[in-house]
Amino acid sequence: MTLAEIVSWYGSKQDSLMGSPVSLVNIKDRAEYVPAAAADFDGPDTMGRISGWASGEFDFEVIRVSDGKDLLWRHVAVSNLEELEEAYSDFIRSLLNPTVAE
Repeated sequence: MTLAEIVSWYGSKQDSLMGSPVSLVNIKDRAEYVPAAAADFDGPDTMGRISGWASGEFDFEVIRVSDGKDLLWRHVAVSNLEELEEAYSDFIRSLLNPTVAE
């Protein structure tokens, strides 16, 4: 998978978040070493990041802002972006529910 495909996948999520308390706030990419891109999200008392590498490795992280508690950390290895949808759904659920890890 390419860096451009990862960045495009992140961007495609923005429309589905319209009207939701979760928002995509930033996408960063880098081409040196192993090409990678990260997308930052904000939710109600939560913030999260999806980090993806052209190798197909992705990390999903969510923390609660009020106390820094980890709500989700998940690593997945995929061969195509469609395989990320389950992990992405869990990521959004964690962003929407800051009490899930209590």
